[in-house]
Amino acid sequence: MIPIDCVRDVMHNQTSLLTRDLFYRMLNEPNTRMAIEQVRSYKNAAAKRWLPGICWQATFAPGYRKEANARPNGIFALDIDHIGHDEVFQLWKRTEPRIDELDILCFHRSPSGDGARVVALCQPQFETIAQNQAWLAAELGTAYDAACHDLARLFFVSVPEDFYYVDYDSLFD
Repeated sequence: MIPIDCVRDVMHNQTSLLTRDLFYRMLNEPNTRMAIEQVRSYKNAAAKRWLPGICWQATFAPGYRKEANARPNGIFALDIDHIGHDEVFQLWKRTEPRIDELDILCFHRSPSGDGARVVALCQPQFETIAQNQAWLAAELGTAYDAACHDLARLFFVSVPEDFYYVDYDSLFD
């Protein structure tokens, strides 16, 4: 099990340990689906603030999400913006055969519907999140949001059908 923290929404910085059960509940929460519909159908980006979020890149002591409290957990998230649903699917088809080779733990369409997120294990040859992100983006042949390298970065959840792959055993057992 990899220690991963999450928050109820962007307005609350108190963290909880992300368990398999909590992950399922966050994705299947009716409010999650409603907020995703607001974001996608009405281009209401502000609705994302109602979504639960996962802090893929760190855990936090004493339980509050802020950079000073962050402890790296050995994984990172690659945030890929401004690609449509078909491009996300094509990226997935290129990525799928390399999941083990690239130590990928999760791949999903972003809550906006116009991007993807890839979560992977940090590689020992790199010292920073930014180095890991640049490496994985190059391996996948894609551009990415280089601003998402801070440990306290919050990544919003999406609905279950947006997830192409989750390594539940590595993440939660």
